Amino acid sequence: MSDDDQLDIPDNTKHISSIRLGQVDIDCWFHSPYIDAEDGSNEKDRTIDKLYICEECLRYFLNSRKYRQHTNECNRRHPPGRKIYEHPDGLSVYEVDGTTSQLYCQCLCLLAKLFLERKTIYFDVEPFLFYVLVEADKRTKNIQHIIGYFSKEKLSDELYNLACLMVLPHRQRQGFGRFLIALSYELTKLEKKTGSPEKPLSALGQMTYKSYWHSTILSKLEEYRRLQIHVPVSQLSLDTGICLEDVIQTLIDLHLAHTVNSSNEITFKPHELRHRRRQQNQCDNNNNNLDASSILIINEDVLRTALNRSSTGDLSPKNNQHIFDPSYLRLINRR
Repeated sequence: MSDDDQLDIPDNTKHISSIRLGQVDIDCWFHSPYIDAEDGSNEKDRTIDKLYICEECLRYFLNSRKYRQHTNECNRRHPPGRKIYEHPDGLSVYEVDGTTSQLYCQCLCLLAKLFLERKTIYFDVEPFLFYVLVEADKRTKNIQHIIGYFSKEKLSDELYNLACLMVLPHRQRQGFGRFLIALSYELTKLEKKTGSPEKPLSALGQMTYKSYWHSTILSKLEEYRRLQIHVPVSQLSLDTGICLEDVIQTLIDLHLAHTVNSSNEITFKPHELRHRRRQQNQCDNNNNNLDASSILIINEDVLRTALNRSSTGDLSPKNNQHIFDPSYLRLINRR
C-alpha cells in the first residue's frame, strides 16, 4: 500500500492490550479501531496481546515476523511532509498534510486513539494538518523517534488552532505537550491571527492549557511593565496568539483583572476581584465590561506576587522539560 492510499472505514476492529513501537512496548489505555487485515477474521471481540507498529511509517502488523521483515525493508526515515522546526538538541517537527499523506495520518490517528478517550476522527483526515514531533536517536542520527503530535483544521470557522494533541505515554511529563501547544500558537501568530483549542477540553487538556495561558500572559505583562507601556486587552491577545475570550478568562482566573471605571481601565487588585467574580462572569451590574478595548494598567507589586506564585507552582515549565524555541522555526513562505 502506497503512502497516497487510505484505509477504509472498518467493519471489524479488535481490542489491543499493548503495542510495540520501534523498540518500546507500551500498554494501551483505550480501544482504537485498527483493522485486522491479516487474518480476515470476522471475530469482532478478539483481543490482541500486542500490535507491532513501524515507528517510521506507522504501518501495523499482528505478526512479529512480518513486522521485522517490514522494518528491514521500510525506507522511510522521518514523517512525510516538510520539516518546519529543527533544534540542535535533536527535536524536529514535520507538517504533514492529511490530503497528500492519508495513510500515514490515518495510522497516526489510530495510534493516538489508543491513548485518548474522546478522539473520534480516524479516517477523515483530509481537512487537517498534522504537526508531528520527533527526536533524533542519540546514537544513530538518521533514526528519529516519534514523541507526539497535534492536528488542526486547515480552515476553521471558529478559529481553532488545535484539534487534537497526543504525547505518547513514555514521553509524557517532559514538557512535550506544552511544547506542542506553544508551537500551535506560534503558527497562529505567523498567520497574524489569534486562536484557541477545540473545546470542550479534557481534564488533562484543561490543566495543560491553563498552565500555558497563565505563564504566557504573565510573561507578556512583565514585558509590558519593563517597557512601561499600556496596551488594550486586544493587543495582549494579538501578542500571545491567544484568543480574546481565553485572555480575559485567564486574567480573571489569575485575579489580575478588574474594571474600575467607565473607560475600562484594568488594574491588578485581587481583593477587588472577589466582588467582581460574584457578578456575571465578565460583566457586572454597573455595566463595567472587561473587553477588547480595556486598557491594561499594571500594578507592579501584584504582578510580582503573581509571577512568584507561578514560578513556585505548576504554571511554569520545570527545569528538566523541553521548551519550544521559536527561533528554530523555519520560515513558512505560504503563511
